[in-house]
Amino acid sequence: MLSPIVHNHIEDVKLMLLNVSLDRQQVIIVIVASLIAYIGFKAAKTLVIQSYYSSLRDIPGPEPDSYIWGHMRRIFNAPVGVVYEEWVAQYGPTFQYRGLFLSRRFFTLDPKAVAHIVNHSYDYPKPSEFRNLLTEALGKGVLVAEGSDHRRQRKIMNPCFGLAQIRDLMPIFYAKAFELRDVWLSQVTDDSEEQEVDVLQGLSRATLDVIGLAGFSYDFNTLAKGETNELAKAFHELLVAPMTSIFPVLQSRFPWLKLIPTKRGQIEKKSRGVMDRVSRQLVQEKKTALLQEKGDEGELKSKNMAGRDLLSVLAKANMACDIKSSEKLTDEEMMGQITTMLLAGHETTSSSVVWLLHDLARSEHKLIQDKLRAELLTLSSEQPTMEELNALPYLDAVIRENLRLNPAVSALIRQAGREDVIPLSMPLMDRKGVKRDEVRIGKGDPVYVSIVAINRDKAIWGEDAHEFNPERWFKPETHPRSSDLPGVYSGVMTFIGGPRHCIGYRFALMEMKALVYALIRNMTYCLPDPAPKFEMRSPMFARPMIKLADGTKKSCMPLIVKAISGSE
Repeated sequence: MLSPIVHNHIEDVKLMLLNVSLDRQQVIIVIVASLIAYIGFKAAKTLVIQSYYSSLRDIPGPEPDSYIWGHMRRIFNAPVGVVYEEWVAQYGPTFQYRGLFLSRRFFTLDPKAVAHIVNHSYDYPKPSEFRNLLTEALGKGVLVAEGSDHRRQRKIMNPCFGLAQIRDLMPIFYAKAFELRDVWLSQVTDDSEEQEVDVLQGLSRATLDVIGLAGFSYDFNTLAKGETNELAKAFHELLVAPMTSIFPVLQSRFPWLKLIPTKRGQIEKKSRGVMDRVSRQLVQEKKTALLQEKGDEGELKSKNMAGRDLLSVLAKANMACDIKSSEKLTDEEMMGQITTMLLAGHETTSSSVVWLLHDLARSEHKLIQDKLRAELLTLSSEQPTMEELNALPYLDAVIRENLRLNPAVSALIRQAGREDVIPLSMPLMDRKGVKRDEVRIGKGDPVYVSIVAINRDKAIWGEDAHEFNPERWFKPETHPRSSDLPGVYSGVMTFIGGPRHCIGYRFALMEMKALVYALIRNMTYCLPDPAPKFEMRSPMFARPMIKLADGTKKSCMPLIVKAISGSE
């Protein structure tokens, strides 16, 4: 039965239509609008009913802001992680909040619950709408694959990210790190001068050049020439395409909304066309080169995998005779790995190092910057080995602390693939006053873990969890509960954990250390005066944003850079 308000609204619409003379075009518009409204109503009705009978209905949480948007607009409009941290302070580490059309979402920072979700990742795939967004941007790479497809792709890709392979790539890391250093130093004429530099732009270009060369022997050369290369330009446009509303999320949920053209949609289509064409060409070139290298027996053995760039190693592993045909990647999946490497191997590293330089540039962290520089200067080599860099304890602590405080990917977004029971280490009191040490999850229930919030949770990391403090890594007794987190690296959740942990985390760590080694030894960093207010705000990665004088927002990180001699 319809409510009196809805009934009166329908009657008002009827009267309006009866008293308005409509031409043919207007009739079509009314019909289409009515169809959209009907489909939307049916979707909302289904979701509301599902919400009412959900096993999550008695879990505490905030009241919805809107019957249509739930809490999504509030979350979308706030800096990364802020809304969730407010709710954690009010409701504890486990609660529910509302998505579109009042759909219930399970949220937790409880280490035991997070470990269960992460270690059973194939039971908790990405939601279909999120996979749709990623597939449109990245293709069918390992980041998007689920279940048996993911296992198959990981098996083929594992040789690309072994320690020996990363050791071979160190010269590329250093070459681009020192090229970036020289670009910044060229803007400072002598040791007494300072220069404001957008470190985000420089680091974004350096890491794009690195992944081009290390990933598939493709020279973007953006540090020297900017985004003039067609693939670099297409990827840059895709990355910075405006996402100023929640509409793309709605389009992924209701594909028929893609019939409505948007600026972002047009940019994505154009960029994807270029990326697909170049990726297909790169895959074909690698396959042709490998076929020409076949031995007398006409076979490739997967254990004989010389070659530096990741795509060569991947192609050789994929074409090996000891790999079953059913386990091999298709050309489309190979192309998906290229775009995945571009995004995951470029944007995440640049964002991480940008936030690290920001924290080191703060006046209260001058001693941290000085101590880090002093340790780096103990190495005389311009290009230390991977083992020599990893033997620097303070550099390691600084990198760990930055990854904890400033994760490039802000959240783990999943959906229950089956009914399940999630255990809790910190029991909750439900709305009926019942104490629970587990939560029953229904098939299809959205599950959300804020990586930003769990990496800054005071219950895990201590009262200074929001502060940049590398010394904590020399005092593990100050954060004993971090060992309960299932993160693949140091207990932080930045690289996730379990079967779906970041396959390239060792690559990222060594690239970051090489960049820090090149950029800290001969330059100091401080914030401009007055310092703009930086926000960690991005629909996909935690890029810094500042508000300009005209009210618009820009993704950048201006810092004051000064050259120093090695003896200072």
